[in-house]
Amino acid sequence: MLTTLGFVISKKNVKEFDREYCFFTKKYGKINLIAKSIRKPLSKLSAQLEPPSLIEIVFVPNSEKGLIITALAKNSYCSIRKNIDKLKIYNRIVNRLDDLSITKQPDEALWSLINTSIKNLNKYSGKIVELNFSAKFLKIIGLAPNMSYCLNCQNKITDNQSVGFDKYQGGVVCAKCVSPKSINLTSQVFKSINILINMPFKEIMAKELNIPIEQRSGDIKKFFDEYIKQTKKYF
Repeated sequence: MLTTLGFVISKKNVKEFDREYCFFTKKYGKINLIAKSIRKPLSKLSAQLEPPSLIEIVFVPNSEKGLIITALAKNSYCSIRKNIDKLKIYNRIVNRLDDLSITKQPDEALWSLINTSIKNLNKYSGKIVELNFSAKFLKIIGLAPNMSYCLNCQNKITDNQSVGFDKYQGGVVCAKCVSPKSINLTSQVFKSINILINMPFKEIMAKELNIPIEQRSGDIKKFFDEYIKQTKKYF
């Protein structure tokens, strides 16, 4: 038997009374496990496996889907559970993790990011936490967008420039090279994206940079959503 901490990414009913769970775990990365008879009325296991809880899972592994023996919610994150908007953000975070992560590949940096992101979601505004997760996630998996120089003319891009983002090439283009297919980014949005990618979350909060970032959260989220949508096609 193996023991690890994890978060529920997704779940689906299988057979008459069973349920299959996908977790992202501290020791084993993304794994799929079966909970036997969990849908029976007297089952006590179901309450321990409700997202967004941090769960201690004891399971028996096999080549494909292991079997859950016991599970215990170590932190229920009640602030998230009681707030439907934060719960939606939790689901978007774990869905993003699921889309761009590989099964059974442990990753300490990814575990640290998801663990701290859920802690931060329980404490802070959901907008800044979601944007920070998207930026840091892409950086960890090596898919962060190029924000340093124009993809076409190779000129350096600075924070005080308005630019275009070429979602097909995965980087920025300067004002001279912008095409009708580019996503326009104001200098403020461009600077905010750079901050999210490169600055630790604690520093963002300490310097109160979260305030201007949240004011532009719609445009920043659109940027990450479009970029990740294109990235998923090649993953």
